Amino acid sequence: MATPSINQVEFQAIVNGMVHQKFLQCSSPQIIMNRAVRFVVADVDLRSSKRSAPLSPNMFQGIYDYAAPNDLKGEKVIDIRRQVNRPFFEKWSLVDDSEFDRKKTFYKIALRDENFIKFMKVSGLPNSSKATIHGCDSITSNGTWAASADASNLTVDTGNFITGNGSLNFDMAKGAATGVLELTGATQVNLTDFDEQGSLFAWVFIPDYADEQADTVTNFILRWGNDSSNYWHRTVTVDNAGNTLHDGWNLLRFDWSVATEVGTVVPSAIDYVRLTVTKSTSLEADTDWRLDDVICVLGDVYDTVYYSKYGWQTSALAYIEESTTTTDLLLGDTDEIEMIANKAAEYASQELKEYDEVPYFKGEYENLKRKYESNNPSEALKKTRNYAALPNLNNRY
Repeated sequence: MATPSINQVEFQAIVNGMVHQKFLQCSSPQIIMNRAVRFVVADVDLRSSKRSAPLSPNMFQGIYDYAAPNDLKGEKVIDIRRQVNRPFFEKWSLVDDSEFDRKKTFYKIALRDENFIKFMKVSGLPNSSKATIHGCDSITSNGTWAASADASNLTVDTGNFITGNGSLNFDMAKGAATGVLELTGATQVNLTDFDEQGSLFAWVFIPDYADEQADTVTNFILRWGNDSSNYWHRTVTVDNAGNTLHDGWNLLRFDWSVATEVGTVVPSAIDYVRLTVTKSTSLEADTDWRLDDVICVLGDVYDTVYYSKYGWQTSALAYIEESTTTTDLLLGDTDEIEMIANKAAEYASQELKEYDEVPYFKGEYENLKRKYESNNPSEALKKTRNYAALPNLNNRY
């Protein structure tokens, strides 16, 4: 059912009537309307603010970082919903970021804000198909890795890695523009079931330098196929969750469906991989780049159901947080619009110095809010925490 909506002019007329035709005497009625909408949307989990958006990327086994919807209100996630064939026992819990990272048990969600970017951590049941192309634990035990272009000094790092027993470590020369790691002659992997549907993942470590090394990385390019003449390739400029590349370990995702084929690739016999890093030439020599765990996964399609912080919609039906024009639509059902109107009238009365009316509109809002929340309890997941005792570290040896 579509949400009833009124435009900015119609909402202004409602508030104007509530404050005795004085609303236009305020310095900026639009600012007051936006302020009222922001307050109510933040204060109450409104029916009209429920949204659904595809989980990005698809849910993959062993992949935990996902993009949060841009308009997600705080941590107000309602559900992670499998689009088809949802198991009866699939029920999600919201936990804090620390507990999620330590346990990663099934059906857990955590939200994290970092550098003004919000993203989700999701741990679902491992039901997706996965194939390891190379574990990056050795240079020669499964095919041969070689460094070329501006990459050199290829070694196995057994001290800093993601999975297995190590990672591939390489250096980049002063003024380097590109570094290449290439795998040939590996054991053939059958990726027929993943062909043009799955995604390839690789962990790449960008060195930590005072001059912000990550800011100088232009892109990463992955090739996979049968040899240097027959391969797929895909270029990425952000990490798996769509965040800016950063110092340290970055999980990169290369979607097969949007990759480009060169030559003719036989997906049942994948034994060739090439990773290229393209970067600025302005830096000094830098050491200890790393590559680990090149895999291919066939994910499951899920939707994120959540409460949005956007209370307006443009005439082109784009959701927005702040209204800027008279044709913008206020999203809300009748009882929701009534709450917002009383809050706008309260703010307008403050500015108009109608101090006797401020407590009246404030009280009306609180009464409407109590009735609304009684009839429409929030569906957002409640954050839980595990207060179990920590292990006795004195007995750890």
